[in-house]
Parts: sequence; structure tokens; C-alpha cells
Amino acid sequence: MEVFLNGAKITTQAATLAELLEEQHVPTEGIAVAIGIRIIRRAEWTTTPIADQAEITLIRATQGG
Repeated sequence: MEVFLNGAKITTQAATLAELLEEQHVPTEGIAVAIGIRIIRRAEWTTTPIADQAEITLIRATQGG
């Protein structure tokens, strides 16, 4: 299936959000994840399915100003 990860189209075999993050080697410390406009709680990553053409956004916390 194909999904959009931070705007880039990628091909994945992952069934859940957690599998996608692992497959793409995304460091999970200090990030938030949204599918569409919904923020997905970390506790739900392993049970949240991803669909073909899903728009997934990774948001990384940064310091500074």
C-alpha cells in the first residue's frame, strides 16, 4: 500500500502505525503522530491500523525559540 509520511509518498507493508514507524526506522522519543487531523496517542500506536493513502504526520519536539 502507499501512504504519505510527512508529505512524501512511500510504499509500506505495515499494518499498524507502530509497524510503520519501525519499518521506516523512525526514532520514537519526543514525537507525536497524527493520521489525517487526529493525533494518535502513543498507547494506541500498536493497535492503530493504517489505510492506503493515509496522510501521516510526524511532529518532533524541539527546544529553543
